[in-house]
Amino acid sequence: MESLPSQLITFINQLRPLMRREVFDTFGLLLTGILVGEAKHGTVRSSVFASGNYWPQRLSDLFCRHKLSHQSLMAALARLALGHLYPHGLPERLFWVADATHTEKPFAERIASTGLFHRTKRVMGRAKHLKGHCYVYAAHLYRYSTERGSRWASVLCGALLYVKGRSIPELVGQLAGHLRLPAGVRHVWVVDRGILSRPRMRATSALSQFVLGRVRCNTVVYFAPRRQPRRGRPRAYGQKCRVDRLLSRFPQWLGEQKMVLRVRGKERIVKVHDAPVLLRGILSGQVMPARVILITVPGLKLKPWYLVTTDMELEPRSAVRAYDGRYQIETNFDEVKELGLGHYQGRSGQGVRRWPLFLCVAQMMLQFIATGVLPVELPALNWSWYERENTVGQVRRRLIENCRPRLSRRKAETATMQKMREAA
Repeated sequence: MESLPSQLITFINQLRPLMRREVFDTFGLLLTGILVGEAKHGTVRSSVFASGNYWPQRLSDLFCRHKLSHQSLMAALARLALGHLYPHGLPERLFWVADATHTEKPFAERIASTGLFHRTKRVMGRAKHLKGHCYVYAAHLYRYSTERGSRWASVLCGALLYVKGRSIPELVGQLAGHLRLPAGVRHVWVVDRGILSRPRMRATSALSQFVLGRVRCNTVVYFAPRRQPRRGRPRAYGQKCRVDRLLSRFPQWLGEQKMVLRVRGKERIVKVHDAPVLLRGILSGQVMPARVILITVPGLKLKPWYLVTTDMELEPRSAVRAYDGRYQIETNFDEVKELGLGHYQGRSGQGVRRWPLFLCVAQMMLQFIATGVLPVELPALNWSWYERENTVGQVRRRLIENCRPRLSRRKAETATMQKMREAA
């Protein structure tokens, strides 16, 4: 770990209270191997950065035998992210993203807790289903400044392994509890259509947090009752309507705004309609107030987008911009897969659960360097075919270039090599 820049060593040292000294030394070696690329095709290869009296077996013990609380590690990563991004105090509202990804295992019969999953996109020469693992990730969504303005970025803070009997929305709610988010701040979870469900809203409401996500066109919402009956039980719900029919049936109840949004590679003016509604079947015997948001793009033959948020104080245009940043977690999935998410070949279920957490630490450091949150001086590669130097992949290549002179080892010259040199 001493071969890494001092800023990265300081960042890793903030996780020292979570584990014993000998475990932390192995953890530092593993992170060094992940960042430099030695651990991608075998975690034991990280021992090349250790001293001569180090036992490589300790790297395997880090996954299977050593005690390490996964919940404490996720909470520490969330605190580190918030501490580096907001050193002068937390804002009024924080956005979090949750989604699931699959990793294909070519030797799945030798690995624990694997399952069959539907392949999201067709791969030539592969079956429609893949055999491997499904991970549910949580990431913090934040904005950073660039030459062209402010942009969205996200860092991974936690992960859980999908197992049969637990749905993905339930695992997202469990992740929200593991992160131990600070009180006094409005936490909004930005999720996609497949995760925004009643169990997800129920779990978020129990933690006093909020959710923002896309819903299907046939989702039924209710309006507040206009009149109460003179006799009998008071009404909790008024008229109901599908979200795709709100513009045609109740245009007078919808507010309309305009904003600029990037659609199909160009900045376009879109119309944003919103209305306060009620959701049914989430809380037992209670109504769930929410806000439905409809987004239409004039001039393009696109179907409207339907968003629902339980944060009634969130301005509709801010909600649209936040959901526009949800795609950053898809970029994070590509980054952790490049770091080796699908290359772990351990048979222990404990190791399969810990491996994505270690990759979260590496991805957070690389993303902070790429967005300027963690200032680290690295050599520029000056590639004419790849001009951007501030991406996570390019930062990792620059880090490898920076560490290569100090990490290279020269083998002792044997008698055979000396004879070959003399013969040449």
